[in-house]
Amino acid sequence: MSEEHQTPASRPLNPIAALTLVLVFPGRTFERLHDRPRWVLPVIFSIACALVSAIYAVKGGYMDSFIHSMSLRSGHDPATVRSGFIGSSILMAALGVPLVTLIETLFFRLAGRLMGGGARFGVVFSAVAHASVVSGVGALAMAGLMRITRSPTVGANLAVLLGSGANPFLWSLARQIDLFSLWFFVLLGIAAGPVFALDKRQARRTGILFAIIYVLVMSIGGTGSAGGLDDPYEDWVETETAAAVFYHEPDLGAEVLVPAGEAASVAVARASDILGQSLEGAVTPLRIDVYLYASLDSKKRTTDNGEVAHGVEWANTVHLVWTDGSELALTRETAKVMAAGVLGKAYNPLIHNGFAFYAGGEWGGMTLAEAALSLLDSGDLPSLAELTDPALYHRLSRQRSEPAAGSFFDFIAATRGEEMARDLYVGAVDLAGPVDAMIELKLGEPLDSLEGKWKDYIRTSRGAEDQLRTDGEAEDQLRTSGAVVE
Repeated sequence: MSEEHQTPASRPLNPIAALTLVLVFPGRTFERLHDRPRWVLPVIFSIACALVSAIYAVKGGYMDSFIHSMSLRSGHDPATVRSGFIGSSILMAALGVPLVTLIETLFFRLAGRLMGGGARFGVVFSAVAHASVVSGVGALAMAGLMRITRSPTVGANLAVLLGSGANPFLWSLARQIDLFSLWFFVLLGIAAGPVFALDKRQARRTGILFAIIYVLVMSIGGTGSAGGLDDPYEDWVETETAAAVFYHEPDLGAEVLVPAGEAASVAVARASDILGQSLEGAVTPLRIDVYLYASLDSKKRTTDNGEVAHGVEWANTVHLVWTDGSELALTRETAKVMAAGVLGKAYNPLIHNGFAFYAGGEWGGMTLAEAALSLLDSGDLPSLAELTDPALYHRLSRQRSEPAAGSFFDFIAATRGEEMARDLYVGAVDLAGPVDAMIELKLGEPLDSLEGKWKDYIRTSRGAEDQLRTDGEAEDQLRTSGAVVE
């Protein structure tokens, strides 16, 4: 009878049947997997379930709020973020599922050894892979749950009872505890007997020890993802001004909102002017959205951008911190987002940045004329060949490229008119490569000739600055002598 009883355990187990049998007859399944370990099919099944759940969340629209928020913060349009999320989900499923299974195998093997058992790595990995089938089933169940909760963050775990921001560790710990994770631990408690040659009592202890180790380690590792899918703007309020709609935290006071609103009016008026848009005659008022942050640290944490301001052109939005230089930064970024909306997207960095810095009129606390003259005197002024080629432009430091680009547009507007500056911008719309040929065609002369005239234009600012300085010194002398009465 003993030999007859052992015969079924030595019979090869159909890999597809094992995916189902491990859920209903786990003891017999793990016994037969001990003799002939298999892991490829259950790992593939778990990967497929993770992919189905992630793609369903995106395609079903349950990630739209998160994707829109991420798009606003990153500056990428929603279609790009959606594609990136799907791509990262595929990568995480293909690499993450095998990696997590490997980590679980190491923990399970450690727990078995602590209980006095031992087994080949392949046998342990096979048992963990088949027990993980319930995790795949859980991922599919999560996809079905989204139809009810309408949210990718509300799952069948205890984290739904906690806020992720209150205590990230407790939230992460609660996230590990759900019906499917408990089922997974029970299966491994059953698997520990045949895998490590332990009696039932030791096997149960092995399963409990593994559960404790796994939950603690995964909870610590998961604290970084706390709030990852939360909308950081959920509690923000909206304040409308003449030229902008401000989004900000409720406690941001009038001492910030009032000057920011005035600066937005100036920025929109300046951008409209150089874009040839009449504010008075506009049927629909030209406005922008501004996300206003309490500090630079807050802006960087939320958007991962440490600049005082940056624009999101697809959304006609500027992210802003109100601090020294905010007015200039707001004007520059407003010009970028409004130009993209009115004229189209110019990808060439000379055109994109030059038009915006010309709108701002300053760089680094200096006028464009002063900044360009300083570069020219020091021999650091980039050539037009460098500025027009995107690859060469990006190799330049911002201290050289940005004031030079702004100065070049200042030169074009002063000598050819702002209409020509707009025409150059339009010529670069959807053009990612060099723009030298387009500039030469529109201006009717080669770059070398234009560069010479541009430098001459920069040099003329020296005389203007010297004259202003002389006039100022003369006025100071008259005031000192009493000739000028305040």
